[in-house]
Amino acid sequence: MPRTPPSQDGNPSAGFTLLETLVALAIVAVSLVAIATLMGSSARGSRKLEQHVALVQSAYNALWLAFPSRLPPPSPAQSGETMAHVWRAQAQPFAMDGATGTSAWVPEKIMLQVRSPSGATLELETVRLFRRQAER
Repeated sequence: MPRTPPSQDGNPSAGFTLLETLVALAIVAVSLVAIATLMGSSARGSRKLEQHVALVQSAYNALWLAFPSRLPPPSPAQSGETMAHVWRAQAQPFAMDGATGTSAWVPEKIMLQVRSPSGATLELETVRLFRRQAER
């Protein structure tokens, strides 16, 4: 089979022009920038979520470290450090309307502050039940 040489007749549809190539490269560049931006924001969001989960876990640990049992706390103010997070807890009597005082349990309002090494803080309030101390 004889090989035929490519035509040299100046057919304009034989390939891409320089302008078409530049437009295609510009579209590819814009697409790559958009993908990189999306990946970067996704990574930042993941880091932020991981830090928040660590902060909440530290708050959970701090609550149980400050008041480990249902016995009345030794002092109403507790502080410490867990998972490199500094925490401070404050217990106060929980005001109830019409409380008779016959229950074996006393509700206490707990205010907890946790600060992460990065400076983010979490503050929460909860109510825990403690055994009523025997009256002497």
